[in-house]
Amino acid sequence: MILHSGITLYHGSYVAVEKPELERCYPYKDFGRGFYLTTSQEQAVSFVRSSVAKAAGRGDVQPNTKWGFVSKYIFQADINIKIHEFPNADAAWLHCVASHRRPTLSVDWAAEWQDYDILAGKVANDRTNPTITAYLAGLFGEVGSMRADEQCVSMLMPENLENQICLRTSAALACISFEGSEKVVCR
Repeated sequence: MILHSGITLYHGSYVAVEKPELERCYPYKDFGRGFYLTTSQEQAVSFVRSSVAKAAGRGDVQPNTKWGFVSKYIFQADINIKIHEFPNADAAWLHCVASHRRPTLSVDWAAEWQDYDILAGKVANDRTNPTITAYLAGLFGEVGSMRADEQCVSMLMPENLENQICLRTSAALACISFEGSEKVVCR
């Protein structure tokens, strides 16, 4: 289990995020629109690099920006929050990621996850994007077939993936308290 009261979570961005706002979060991410965190400070630093590059592309920061922020939070569980954690990067996890990245793919898959306040599991990062894109394009066979699922998951090397936690509702955001931010250099 990833989430438990008292766990430290990190968020990497081009800005320090003291008070996350769901309306500023992008849709079509692995677990849908939400505020993404990880238990790995190293993973959060890698998110800073990605966030700074995207912000530069949008014109939100100068193209030569070489730093960003890792914000730190403490999680406190709430029994009223509906949480689903994927213990592994398996077919169910893959279907969740696929349905959020491409909502028209499967209405059934998307509906399965819509009522959760928090989704947590392995991260599909820049290293895994080509494999998931190939899966979504049907290069491993029919999307959702056992053959395609198994081939895709095996290529992702899920044992090497870090975790991600997506806070999808304001009630979920109320479970974290901001502890501060650290400026980090993007290499």
